[in-house]
Amino acid sequence: MVSLCYDTKVAGDPGGWKTLELVSRDYWWSQMSRCIGQYISTYDLCLRTKPIRQALVGKLHPLRIPDSHWDMLSVDFVVELPLSSGHDAVMTVVDSVSKRAHFIPTHTMVTAEGAARLFLHQV
Repeated sequence: MVSLCYDTKVAGDPGGWKTLELVSRDYWWSQMSRCIGQYISTYDLCLRTKPIRQALVGKLHPLRIPDSHWDMLSVDFVVELPLSSGHDAVMTVVDSVSKRAHFIPTHTMVTAEGAARLFLHQV
């Protein structure tokens, strides 16, 4: 039904609202506008031929290469784990050069100040 009102050469890519109006003249089903919108947004020919309407991204710049171990770190939290020894989260600190990691048990509701304390005392 949607393809008859949208894909044909006679229809000429009428867009979302016009396609909805054309289909609703003869058909109706639950969540019809969502179904038509999804069909149009994933239609292969339109995806290949329509221009991209967003600003171009800038040039990529490589990351700085660290001078020594533990010079550049990444910190991440794994939260909402099963309770173990009173802790339900893990703070993960990884060195980007050696890929060595510290896993520090903590709580899901740790504050920024608490995370900084953990970092200073454990790493």
